Amino acid sequence: MYKNSLTTIEDLSTGQIEDILDLAQQIESDRDTFYGLARCRIMASLFLEPSTRTRGSFEAAMKRLGGEVVTVADAKSSSMSKGESLADTIRIWSSYSDLIVIRHPWEGAARLAAEYSDVPVINAGDGSHEHPTQTLLDLYTLRKEFGTLEGRKIVLCGDLKNGRTIHSLIYALLRFGAVIIFVPGEGLGLPDHVVHKIETQYGKPLQKIRHPGLEALYTDGSHTSGDTVDAIYMTPSQPHTLTLFDSARLNLGKDESFALYATRRQGERESSEETGVQQKYPRIDATILNRAEFSKAFILHPLPRVDELSTTIDSDPRSKYFEQAKNGVPVRMALMALMLGLKPWQRGTDQDTTAVTGQPVSSPQKVQCMNPGCVAQQEPESTKQSFMLFSKPTIRLACSYCERETMPAYYAYPTGEVYYPVDTLPRRRPDLSRFYFFTEEPSARTKGLRVPKRGLVGRAPQERS
Repeated sequence: MYKNSLTTIEDLSTGQIEDILDLAQQIESDRDTFYGLARCRIMASLFLEPSTRTRGSFEAAMKRLGGEVVTVADAKSSSMSKGESLADTIRIWSSYSDLIVIRHPWEGAARLAAEYSDVPVINAGDGSHEHPTQTLLDLYTLRKEFGTLEGRKIVLCGDLKNGRTIHSLIYALLRFGAVIIFVPGEGLGLPDHVVHKIETQYGKPLQKIRHPGLEALYTDGSHTSGDTVDAIYMTPSQPHTLTLFDSARLNLGKDESFALYATRRQGERESSEETGVQQKYPRIDATILNRAEFSKAFILHPLPRVDELSTTIDSDPRSKYFEQAKNGVPVRMALMALMLGLKPWQRGTDQDTTAVTGQPVSSPQKVQCMNPGCVAQQEPESTKQSFMLFSKPTIRLACSYCERETMPAYYAYPTGEVYYPVDTLPRRRPDLSRFYFFTEEPSARTKGLRVPKRGLVGRAPQERS
């Protein structure tokens, strides 16, 4: 874990995830025996963005463990409305409590909180970045339905661009070899940094597919089920199985159950140009569930819903979203018990090597995260701007806070006097973490570097000793 905190789902090893799910199962079967486990413990509940289920289940979970809760439910009622920094807010609240649970509109806010807190921090949602505890209860629900998480089919529908629950869930499912099928709303597909992470760090290539049943999810007043949609894509459990997945062989509803996970359109995270624009969007109602392709589907949704999930299917036994929300209490009880050391981890805490990690780069010269929603942009005086550097599919720097990518255009050797286009980097890559990177030429010149002599532009230089 990052400083003993949960800021992203990748702070947990696969073994730790399984420990949480196992303990949650014990709690659900005999909850009252766990009362008093967190006696004399205080949880700070800092929900600086609206919440119903997450805030309620965290506070209920702590009280079910016998602990106490102190809370801020609105940034306007805190000293942040007077200009207090998030860093100072965290310093104060960590002195009052044994655990901080934070929801915040800035991406990467939970990581900043972990940097300044003296107690563990749990990310309850940071902008459109991640929502790791929602993923834990999703996994718990999936395991209850499937019996196992290994190699199952999951169809993720809706706002894949801004849905933080989706991003966390993808990274967790990939560890268990899941076949993930993506059915995004029009213009709301996975952001580039998530796609790059899936394909390069997890080694799971994406492939567009055609499937009449899944295309029917887009049916609305202006779009008939006979139309085709060029938006559905998937990642198989193994690269060599790509050829097995076409519209005839997906076997949805034929011989195995699968999960249909719907999400609402995240209107509050859209730009002013996007707000109110009508787009094709996947929706689930009784007509959809009556199709043969969905006979063995069960329906999940992180809630709240708008119009993408009809109330007409609430009584259908395949609708599991209210049970999914209920599962948040035992799962969060288990998580807090383990993070506070009230119960021991059983499978060890070593991090996985499932995903390929990048090279850490501290404050690369003249490179900044350009995501306006990132905590590094919103509160630069409190952040230690750093990146993870990756060389595939191109040289890219992923912000350590929000994971959004910056593509540098130029680089220079640490002992050099010349800057070069980034596409001239040697094939046999040296330790890039020591390099200077620049997004534009004026930045390189400001550092006193010059362009290479004529005839050397475009030629891969040799590193100086």
